[in-house]
Amino acid sequence: MRKKTGKTLLARVLVLVLTVGLLASGQSTSKTEAAKKLKLSAKKILVKKGKSKKITLKNAKKLKVKKVKWKIKSKKIASIKIKKGTKYALHAVRVKGKKKGKTVLTCKVTKKNKRTVTLKCKVTVTKSATPTVKPTKAASIKPVNTPANTASPTPSGTDSENQSPESKLPDSIKEAYSGIFPYMGNCLSYSHWDSKVGKQMQDAATMEFVTKHFNSFTLENEMKPDSMFKSAGNWWAPTGGATLTKEEALTRGYVIPENYTESTVPELNFDTIDKVLGIAKQYNLKMRAHVLMWHQQTPAWFFLTGYQASGSKVSTDIMDARLEFYVRSVMKHVLEKEKELAGSAGSIVYAWDVTNEYIHRTNAPSATSWMDIYGDMGLRPSYVKHAYEFAYDVLKEYQIQEDVVLFYNDYDTYFSVEDIVSLVNFINEDEEANICGGIGMQSHLDIDRPTLEQYEAALDAFLNTGLEVQITELDMTINFDDKDSYNYKNEGQTNEDQAEFCEDLMKLIIRKHRERNQNINPKGITGVTVWGLSDSVSWRGALNSGGNMHPTLFGSGISDPKPSYYAFLRASQS
Repeated sequence: MRKKTGKTLLARVLVLVLTVGLLASGQSTSKTEAAKKLKLSAKKILVKKGKSKKITLKNAKKLKVKKVKWKIKSKKIASIKIKKGTKYALHAVRVKGKKKGKTVLTCKVTKKNKRTVTLKCKVTVTKSATPTVKPTKAASIKPVNTPANTASPTPSGTDSENQSPESKLPDSIKEAYSGIFPYMGNCLSYSHWDSKVGKQMQDAATMEFVTKHFNSFTLENEMKPDSMFKSAGNWWAPTGGATLTKEEALTRGYVIPENYTESTVPELNFDTIDKVLGIAKQYNLKMRAHVLMWHQQTPAWFFLTGYQASGSKVSTDIMDARLEFYVRSVMKHVLEKEKELAGSAGSIVYAWDVTNEYIHRTNAPSATSWMDIYGDMGLRPSYVKHAYEFAYDVLKEYQIQEDVVLFYNDYDTYFSVEDIVSLVNFINEDEEANICGGIGMQSHLDIDRPTLEQYEAALDAFLNTGLEVQITELDMTINFDDKDSYNYKNEGQTNEDQAEFCEDLMKLIIRKHRERNQNINPKGITGVTVWGLSDSVSWRGALNSGGNMHPTLFGSGISDPKPSYYAFLRASQS
């Protein structure tokens, strides 16, 4: 009896274990399927007449969607616009209000297994916009030698019941992202050629705003090669490059490589960068050095015999020596200046963009440049690799190669993922370490281009290289025509549309950083740099498009926060 009872109990226990296991497995599978369920970004939306909102199909990439068809029930009440030309274009649609009323947006999805799913979103079109909630109070900073509208937005108030949602957010971008990314930055100018931008780093009120919101900056133009060289003749009629003898150059601390056979070297202009480094030290700001090598904003005479305004192109051997002279001389000067100001090299500049936009090297075909000397070397350009070797050697000389990172920087990286990975792999090939230690995603975006799925795929690929990733030049336009003029086109898009995209984008960037495989990529995404203090000084805003594309987080000035500013802050709290 005892033996029989034991077998019976054992059998019952086994049955129970199997049953529980099957139930748990079923629950796990159910949860996984639920997590990957196709859905729209909203089940209902409110759209103002004449304005538009974006609706996105979620999880389309993961579930291998084959076909997507959008339809609006009443075309009199609302219309839809599908952005064409990209792989995931049909995964999002813009709904534009035409007439007050209600209708339904339908999304019919065909999966790879030919099963279909129908999703719906209720659309209500109103005549008046939903009022934008603004902070109850904004503190102002008294401007010092600066145009109006330069105060920093500081939501405040003590009555929590009366506070708007925005007033409960952190009032500093760098504080909001503290603990997420080490660096939050913006681009600045010491003395911009356009008076609308002006002398940002020389203005106390502007710098108070900058230090409140950011701990990093990039010079917008003044460290690009054409600003680092001195020209001969008048600035409006240059006759080539100003030159020094080798002896004069050595007394100024320039580095003359052994293979440099010419009798003269170009004179370098360190006046602005010295002042900029001093201001950075004063305000405790870190700096991204941008950029050592670019096929644009490099004088044509740098590639010609005798550094003259006209003449024959030099040989590859001479160009190799010129490149080494420039990289080593500029970096040495900056590192020595850091030692003078802060006591150690690498204490201010934490990242260098060595090469900028090589993947897009053919976009200025009329300019004399690197390809005129070396030809098109595809994804294995020896001279680009040399630039990184020279730069890394300088870091090693100062024993800061573990602290300062050399980056490759480019735009439209989400459309050139494989090429960029191949290029950085070539740069690091057969080297003692990753001499190119980071990938810079410029991220000059439009709210319709690229899709978030494309941006996510690029982040995944770049993080999987094990290199640091930084968002280096972030702006987000509305009403942007990427087909014809690459400029403004009225599509009825609003600042609220920009804010929605901004929040979704920043949440995506944060999520990819947190969910990365830290065994493959220990550092992940180490910084985000917004490109422009406000629309009024942005190269994609007022300066180029008549003020209609609204690419930054602030409008008419730094005291004019837009909905995207609050969206940027909200994303950090997710």
